[in-house]
Amino acid sequence: MQSYRPITQSTAHQLQQIAVHLQDHMNLYGYQLIETPIIEDADLFLTKAGDTIAEQLFTFERYGHVLALRPEFTAAAARMYARNHAAGKVVRWQFSGPIFVDNPQQSGRSQYQQNSAGAELIGMAGPAADAEITGMAVNGLNDYDLRDWTLLLGHVGLTRRLLARYELDERTQRFILNHRHLLRNGDAGRDKLFQQMAAYFPHDYRNRADDSQMTQDNTQQVLDTLLDSSRGAQTMGGRSREDIARRLLRKRQQAAQQAQIEEAVYFLQGWMNIRSSAEWALDEIENHIGNDGIAQTIYSEWRESLTLLDAYQISFDNIVIQPDLARNWDYYTGMIFELRTDSGALLAGGGRYDDLTRLLGAEEMTPAVGFAYDLDHIVEALTTPRPAPPRLIYLAENIETCVPAAHWAHMLRQRGVAIALVDQAPANAAVTLTVEDDGRARLGNRTYAFDEIELLVTTLNGR
Repeated sequence: MQSYRPITQSTAHQLQQIAVHLQDHMNLYGYQLIETPIIEDADLFLTKAGDTIAEQLFTFERYGHVLALRPEFTAAAARMYARNHAAGKVVRWQFSGPIFVDNPQQSGRSQYQQNSAGAELIGMAGPAADAEITGMAVNGLNDYDLRDWTLLLGHVGLTRRLLARYELDERTQRFILNHRHLLRNGDAGRDKLFQQMAAYFPHDYRNRADDSQMTQDNTQQVLDTLLDSSRGAQTMGGRSREDIARRLLRKRQQAAQQAQIEEAVYFLQGWMNIRSSAEWALDEIENHIGNDGIAQTIYSEWRESLTLLDAYQISFDNIVIQPDLARNWDYYTGMIFELRTDSGALLAGGGRYDDLTRLLGAEEMTPAVGFAYDLDHIVEALTTPRPAPPRLIYLAENIETCVPAAHWAHMLRQRGVAIALVDQAPANAAVTLTVEDDGRARLGNRTYAFDEIELLVTTLNGR
């Protein structure tokens, strides 16, 4: 069982300051702060979550309903839009607060609660929306001393479009994409991926080398022979001849895909090797696209969003193109980005998810793009010392002096002095005020009347 790692006072203070700063920053772009419930029906996050989020949900049952602690904000925002807004309406929403992910090994974290802030732009399509979200995410950190960072850019829609030319079924394509990390190990990694596919699809991949030599014509010939020879019997071993024929046809069709699967894997391995500056990477991407008109359109819009980033004063020196970049292939549909430190810590990430609102109840697909900051990683990445919280002054009171003590505390707090009322100040207190029976405040050997409040504040600030 993982133990909870408490957050220190200075860290909590800095997290709060950063969250407020980022809220103010997103306000400048017209993003309205919204609140989403911490506890939701688990189905909300499972609608198009993929295996990763599904495995990391904190779930529990209540009155016959399976509930979950929110792992992110986007699904709730998309549902809110689907229920309350007509298609075509553009909304800009921002959010901030804790999220809960059951993945304590991620980045060495020992606590399950994380702190997040971010935004959703729903109802607006095109490169301008993609650039707005990306530019806002990057520029929100300009006021912090984050010297070593990289903006990684990828495109789920373009990757899927180029894979579509190999005509793989959805299950096979998803398996290859989710295990593509193996392909970074060259031939050995590619062989490992095929081995895992054989284990995952045992019936489809049995005798793959022999089956791959059978053409579709041979398959149909075998089926015709089977049906003719068994016409006198309705069942064979408890199964109808039609069931057997369908099963055999499926196996032969899968075998016929082996060449396509291998070609897709070779393509993806080359696609994953593209990870470089925009100038070099974009030329490589064009070579892979070829004459595919749809892919050319997707690529053209992506390039336009990259050009627009210059208007947000994001230097190409900080941009790395990695077209296969994606944390969730079941969620994103287009452009995707990650803002990372040189050590690999994720500061922010997001992208386009045009299909989510329809799955959550909207009548049609709605363009949407968003991102989230990882506030904990931002705090860890700051190179400047963390600002200390306001110095706490203890104001000692008793039953007879509690009224004037409350009055003193209120007036001092209005002037920015942090005051804690106590019956006895701790021994290690740096500064302690006491209230005399006549209502005056004592600091050391000097007493102050209410009309000397400004003098007292000046004295406290100088100590």
